[in-house]
Amino acid sequence: MKKCRLCNSIKVRKLIDFGKHPIAHDYLKSKNQKEYVHSFILSFCNECGLFQISDPIPADLLYADYLCLSSWKHQPHIPDIIETIESLPGLDKTASICEVGSNDGRFLFELKKKGYAKLAGIEPAKDAFKSSMSKGIETISGYFNLNSAKKYLKKYGKCDIFISRQMLEHVGELNEFSNAMSLILKPDGYVVIEIPDFTSFLDSPDYTLWEEHINYFTFDVLLDYLSRSNIEVIAKKSILFSSLSLLVIGKMKNTKIPIKIPEYISTLREKATIYKEQWKIFKKSINEYLKEKKKQKRKIAIYGAGARLCSLVNFCKIGKYIDFIVDDQVEKQNLYMPGSRLPILPSNMLEKEGIDICLLAVNTECEEQVIAKHSFFLKRGGEFYSILPPSNRLLPVWDSFK
Repeated sequence: MKKCRLCNSIKVRKLIDFGKHPIAHDYLKSKNQKEYVHSFILSFCNECGLFQISDPIPADLLYADYLCLSSWKHQPHIPDIIETIESLPGLDKTASICEVGSNDGRFLFELKKKGYAKLAGIEPAKDAFKSSMSKGIETISGYFNLNSAKKYLKKYGKCDIFISRQMLEHVGELNEFSNAMSLILKPDGYVVIEIPDFTSFLDSPDYTLWEEHINYFTFDVLLDYLSRSNIEVIAKKSILFSSLSLLVIGKMKNTKIPIKIPEYISTLREKATIYKEQWKIFKKSINEYLKEKKKQKRKIAIYGAGARLCSLVNFCKIGKYIDFIVDDQVEKQNLYMPGSRLPILPSNMLEKEGIDICLLAVNTECEEQVIAKHSFFLKRGGEFYSILPPSNRLLPVWDSFK
């Protein structure tokens, strides 16, 4: 990687080379099906502190035939975000709102139900775009960049509120994104950004990175990025969605915010080095733990066939210890996981196959629901552990990193 995606510095160092891996959402129809693989290298910018994937998979290849609708996901934090938007000073229900990466329009539709009428989204995925339009949410088809921003500006004018939820981590051109954002945002407009918090990954440690997430922000780095667009952060909160995420509220400033050498960078450099050093230790520890369980003739399954789980299994090479994966999403059942080629089965197979240990790979906020659904498993002596931080049910492997 020649330059940092955020600050354009050449002081970008390779942190961890995870090897070559398939696309996490490219499930296999047969165990012997050929699959595309691509290098997965995590790098770190010594200048601004952005963690980033070097040489990411081209977007046109990564998102070809991509189907992942927001309405499929459990998002219990949505009402909290809407309440935050409703409390923004100086605005009412006549505010003009733009959401980029709006997917199937789910969030904008919730705002519509609250009385907001001037709503529009920008979304590249064709199926999500069609679904959004069917909900009555006006949507521009395309990636968010200067071109789509100009289309938005021509049709709707500048917006009062700019929303980006779980999207900035996917953006290949961060500078163009900020320029496009500045183009459509009113001089006194607000930005609402929801993004995974990489601080929790560094602290856990958590190595469930994902090829779609090519940028990994801590709060300090996000603060620096927004200040380059003359946006001052006025509020933030931590939310539980998949892993820990940040919800940040910013406001456009009339006076230019000076770009300073980040005070946090020395601490972040140290954390980056520790994260790198812990990787081999973590990989060895989780392999030894699962190997010992298999020696004891324990049958092990994983609950949840998502992207974070796919990365963890492939990065750590632990597929050999797993009997199968279960998932409640019918579309994934009877397919095979990319890389490990583990079969994906309905969750009733936990009982039918006499599984002893079930490793939870669902969002932390969904774990209680899964356990309640499979109370029979616990009654006959089965054990539930999680393998996705920040759960409080993590395998004992994580204890040594506390």
